[in-house]
Amino acid sequence: MKPRAVIVGAGLGGCMLAHALLPTHDVVIVERGAEVEDPRYPVVDVGLPAVTQPHVGAGLGGSTQLWHNGLIEIDEEIFAAHWPFPKAELDPFYAQAFELLADTPLAHVREAIERLRQRYRELGLPPGLMQGLYYPRWPRNLWTSLQLQGRVEVVRGNVVDFELGDGGALAALTVEEGGERRRVEGDVFVLAAGGLGTPVLLQKLARHLPLPGAVHAGAHYEDHPMTFVGEVEVTVPLYRLWNYRVPGTDGNLRLPLVVKRAGLHMSFQLRPAANYYRASRREQVGSVLNDLRRNPWNPLHYARLFKHWDDILDILSFKFGIHLPTRHYTLLLCAQMPTAPERSVWSQPAQDGAGEAGVRCWTLPQAFRDHMDQAVQDVLAWLAPVTRSARIFSGWQGDLRSAAHHSGTARLSADATAGACDVDGRVHGMANLYVCDGALIPASGIANTGLTIAALALRLAAHLRGRPAAAPRASSQP
Repeated sequence: MKPRAVIVGAGLGGCMLAHALLPTHDVVIVERGAEVEDPRYPVVDVGLPAVTQPHVGAGLGGSTQLWHNGLIEIDEEIFAAHWPFPKAELDPFYAQAFELLADTPLAHVREAIERLRQRYRELGLPPGLMQGLYYPRWPRNLWTSLQLQGRVEVVRGNVVDFELGDGGALAALTVEEGGERRRVEGDVFVLAAGGLGTPVLLQKLARHLPLPGAVHAGAHYEDHPMTFVGEVEVTVPLYRLWNYRVPGTDGNLRLPLVVKRAGLHMSFQLRPAANYYRASRREQVGSVLNDLRRNPWNPLHYARLFKHWDDILDILSFKFGIHLPTRHYTLLLCAQMPTAPERSVWSQPAQDGAGEAGVRCWTLPQAFRDHMDQAVQDVLAWLAPVTRSARIFSGWQGDLRSAAHHSGTARLSADATAGACDVDGRVHGMANLYVCDGALIPASGIANTGLTIAALALRLAAHLRGRPAAAPRASSQP
């Protein structure tokens, strides 16, 4: 008989882990969300507002139903400074995850990154740190793309209690839905409820059991503050390269420009601007494109789209490979934020008295805000050799919003003094409870967290199967 794996959460980490465990385990997924935006489980911001809405996803596929995840590796320097193991340990899982998420070998994209860097240098851009961000042409709901329907058992409901067994092991979860409670047994349990959901579950468990790393559940929170900070006019035909179609694939490659301040990475994407020196700043990071993705049949969304000419330039390049000549670009900042040891994520009773709400306290210290200001000056100086004119938007810091990359709240650590989970993702003090989502990530630099969450899921699956990862399949690309 196969061991029974119970995974709490059907988002990116839960779906990828379920897929990888199916050959060796009977897999049960517990999912409380009935739809991608489930109002029964709100998140209340007591610090800065998220602005990006929604900034959490629920249901089968989680946030992969919402966002077109860009695939990017966390920089090796970030691993060396913040992770309990080197990037080389995660590299084979990065390669496996990349193929599952993009149908493209990671090695092929890494080669394209180096070629594109060289082409940037040939245009006259100074040498600098530019990381590769790859977008598959079409977004994927992992529940659908991994064909999990009918292959795993789905239990609908919210985890409300834990049943402890012997030797620091979990024996079962209590799941509630519609006033009915169900006991879900397992041999191994994995929390994959996301960077805002998993720490709340660990806090509930700590009420039953004195977990040695409980103080870290909900602490060390990291998200990427992002906004448009200014505009530049360049003197070189950058439009040919800014959204580069990788040969042999249907995906596009972008190279964010990265500067460093006080050990923090700050990235800037150049986005083509149709209305240069316009009276008002571009107002939405996600803009109407996310609404179109969720509801492509609503004609009002298309009417709104034609008010966003920058988005039309983006679509023409991204979907159809049409690069209209422009020398005007906006600068999109995505910054690595400093983390704090204080708890930033917890739960409280909902305002209507029914159920509970997640609470997020997102704050950006003034010193960090000063570093972001300095980073904007740094990137404009870096671009100066190929820039005819530039301006910074006044008050841009007032437009900062969440990138919805919630991480760090149950982070990996060598021991319980520094984090909630050990280097395998096992909760400190527990025999058979693991974490598999963004909460595990000790630091992400400026990288979107999706690819790393998928790689960590495959790494955990290999650990639970008790054998090393398989080598990535050979590429058919030249």
